[in-house]
Amino acid sequence: MKSIRILILGFIFCALCQMAFGQSPAESAIDAMNNIDYDYFHKHLTYLASDDLKGRDTGSEGYAKAAEYVSNEYSKNGMLPFGDNNSYFQKVEFSKWTINSKSVIFKSSLNNENVKAIYGESISLLSNQKFGNVNTTQELAFVGYGNVVPDENINDYDGIDVKGKTVIIAIGGPKGIKNKDFNNMEIKAENARKHGATGIILCYPKKALQKIVFKNVHGFLSAEMVALADTSLGGRSYLAGFEFEIAGLAKMNFLKDLFKLNGLKLNKELKNISKGEKASQLLSSKIECKFDLIQKDINCKNVVALLPGTDSKLKNEYVVVSAHLDHVGVGKAIKGDSIYNGMWDNATGSAAILSLSKAFNEMPEKTKRSIIFVCYTAEEKGLLGSRYFANKTIIKDGEIVANLNVDMLAALFETTDVIPLGYNHSNLSEAVDYAVKPMNLTVDNNKKEEDEYFSRSDQMSFIHLGVPAINIGNGYTAKNPKINAKKEVDKWMKKYYHSPFDDLNQDYSQEAFMSFFKVYYLTTYYTVNKMEKITWNTESKYFKKYVLKEKKETAHK
Repeated sequence: MKSIRILILGFIFCALCQMAFGQSPAESAIDAMNNIDYDYFHKHLTYLASDDLKGRDTGSEGYAKAAEYVSNEYSKNGMLPFGDNNSYFQKVEFSKWTINSKSVIFKSSLNNENVKAIYGESISLLSNQKFGNVNTTQELAFVGYGNVVPDENINDYDGIDVKGKTVIIAIGGPKGIKNKDFNNMEIKAENARKHGATGIILCYPKKALQKIVFKNVHGFLSAEMVALADTSLGGRSYLAGFEFEIAGLAKMNFLKDLFKLNGLKLNKELKNISKGEKASQLLSSKIECKFDLIQKDINCKNVVALLPGTDSKLKNEYVVVSAHLDHVGVGKAIKGDSIYNGMWDNATGSAAILSLSKAFNEMPEKTKRSIIFVCYTAEEKGLLGSRYFANKTIIKDGEIVANLNVDMLAALFETTDVIPLGYNHSNLSEAVDYAVKPMNLTVDNNKKEEDEYFSRSDQMSFIHLGVPAINIGNGYTAKNPKINAKKEVDKWMKKYYHSPFDDLNQDYSQEAFMSFFKVYYLTTYYTVNKMEKITWNTESKYFKKYVLKEKKETAHK
């Protein structure tokens, strides 16, 4: 009986201690997380994905309305302005241009004979703000697949001088090639540039897909281009490797005529290189390329706020929590709808940023590290807004140590797992592990998914500067066993991605939204309040490429 009384007294003492000293930090964080209700998140989602904003295209009136809305919500949530001139806005200037199709001349000449390509039918050209209007004539060289793979004794540039010339390259590689990069356009372009080429003409040799490939590529290249006006930051991120005065994709019919002009048979040369035979050679004819650009300048803005840290040392370490606010605007009407709302891509992410800012401001336990909340412009134009922010934001009293990026917050259905892109590259993986545990979720360390998608979102702007980053995506194990998650996501990508149907009328899951919002909340909480030093995994390919390389280059200066 006495032992029972002691036990009861012990329980009472523990309860009194809890009342006296309050909750543990982790418990207060989880309580604050649970106090964010779906209605608050959904209110922001509903406005940001509405027709009123006309798809939030960079530089548009709709984007300006969205940016103003986000800044007002930051203010309501107690966030400090962290943009230009003590405002919530960081101005970002862009150049916008397109090729004047009527001005294009593209032909190859030899001995008073010439073959002409028709713009949009047999040649598509990439324009570049660096060169502006183009009027150039260059010598030509055929370099097969344009591959350089030392491990397989392949060098299509061996024995041929392409300096100052335009190279013709077939997309692909010879039979039996093991290197997975043989089809990578950026690597082919890099090889050409390293060998001094000043022009590049690609061709897709497979007849069955040639028409659809050309149509899709020309649709992209002929559209209005956007780049940062500050040329020191480079052009569009996913076209940065193609800084040639002549850069284009040619159809086989034009190249057949060009090779015939040079006394060669294109099909024979392609057959030879497919067998691994060397066919690289200089051509006798030259290529003439002329076109004018239609250009204009536009202004837009990132929307930036600060929640200062409170730890005497860690407050000088800034964690950027981000999402892109822009989408693609108004486009081709499909079934009578021309507004590309971008609900999942990425009104969900921006709504999550507003919800996170509210949650952290209301959390009893104050953050140790400082948090910068930012909604970017121009992600859809090539990660331009985040590139500007990462390179141009000056932090006088500290540095950015990590980026947690939200792009397409899980929406379609609940899953039992997450795919954190960037999981293998730094100890931010600890934060993800911490977050999924109370949510009863597992981590799918999906390297294939990471290889395909990690470089395509705003976290890469920080990776390029040597800052660890992570982007948590939905997993492929649906909570409902009747749902084939991978199949459903693929179906969505084909039907809804960058279409008018990514709007509030589609099916989506409240439970999925809240589950992943909480994962992001706990990941952020752990990163800013519980982690010690944020570090790279020294075996990471990004660490080796962007951190070690930078150190070596600095040491040599």
